Amino acid sequence: MSLPLSLSFLRQGTGGQTLDVYLDPLCPFSGKVTRSITTNVLPLITKGGKYEGKLTVVPRIYPQPFHYYSTFHTEALIVFGKLYPDLFWDYLLAIYDTQEQYFNQPSASMTPSETRDKLVLLATDLVEKKGKIAGPKSKLFGEIRDRLEVKSTPNGGNEATDDLKYLIKVGRQNSIHVTPTVLLDGLIDNSVSSSWGKEEWEKWLS
Repeated sequence: MSLPLSLSFLRQGTGGQTLDVYLDPLCPFSGKVTRSITTNVLPLITKGGKYEGKLTVVPRIYPQPFHYYSTFHTEALIVFGKLYPDLFWDYLLAIYDTQEQYFNQPSASMTPSETRDKLVLLATDLVEKKGKIAGPKSKLFGEIRDRLEVKSTPNGGNEATDDLKYLIKVGRQNSIHVTPTVLLDGLIDNSVSSSWGKEEWEKWLS
């Protein structure tokens, strides 16, 4: 399935066949399958991999309304991906590594602004770790945080809103109800499990 240019950073690999994976940033099983794909699939579809040029993986970020803070995480992923497309997957993993603190009960007293601040700090820490900060870290923090600030109408959005709407509309159009949900070339494949390891993925890919 195609992607708008604004979300092209989601695409991993250059293959003709596409594996779409619908992921909620605060879904534990989405985190599990993302880590498994990182270890067992991405090395096979990127440079030098067995399936390089044959398969593309597209993580379709799909916030579920019952995970109350997933929308803020999705916005942060969109904004970060546009600024640092080569680090998007690393940020996605960082989101999953810290997701438990944003589950419904632990985050009950956290404000949207506090949440966005923490997500931007996570992003700037990653960029610093990767040695890609040009200038003061505080300046980068401000640039990313400003893109997440609601600044149009009283009920408007931020710089991620249009792409957030696209991701949600595509999921609804395809009747995606649970995360993770996997599609191969546009068709749902319920055989794929978040518990898969190296052996299961290699068998499926072959």
